[in-house]
Amino acid sequence: MKKILIAAAAAAAIHAAPAVAEDQALVCWYNDDGAFASASGAPATAKMGAVERTGDSGGTAYSYVISARDGGACPYQVPLGTKSAKTVPLVRQDESNCTNDDVSSADAAVLGGSVTVFRASSQLTGVSVHLTGAAPNATFRVKLKCDHQLGTVKTDAKGDGNATFDFVSNSVGPSYAFDISPELASAGNGNTFQSVKITR
Repeated sequence: MKKILIAAAAAAAIHAAPAVAEDQALVCWYNDDGAFASASGAPATAKMGAVERTGDSGGTAYSYVISARDGGACPYQVPLGTKSAKTVPLVRQDESNCTNDDVSSADAAVLGGSVTVFRASSQLTGVSVHLTGAAPNATFRVKLKCDHQLGTVKTDAKGDGNATFDFVSNSVGPSYAFDISPELASAGNGNTFQSVKITR
């Protein structure tokens, strides 16, 4: 199943935690509808990857803990129906191997959003793509590397876009990765993104 969503409303609502030189534990906050609202530093007791219903309302109805430089890496939609997820950065890089072994998020200048994976069902893994600062008004192919194309994500006038997909969990090995590239060459150079390697 594929759901394609443009991020205009979510992008306008972003109130990210201040950027830092290296990753830190952050809490991504979501409203009652599961849409991203803000981000803040996580307490020392926070469990990485935990998705929780806080019992509050408004912009703090759900929380999700990630490791990132700032709240721009928070997925646009909290992965409802699961209690844990994993978020990794997207990096501007033309190519790599099947598991993106040489992809690093050490240079903040090449970061371009994130990919979040979570258990969608007993057999499916959900994928939430959050693309930022890419070519504006363009369509990008989202591929599970060395496997198949999951679908496409479209960017808005700012170059931001979001989409959600899923794939059969046992179709990948212990490590896997994603490639996001423009459909048209007119999008220009430097608009291909690789995810940091994900380990199951």
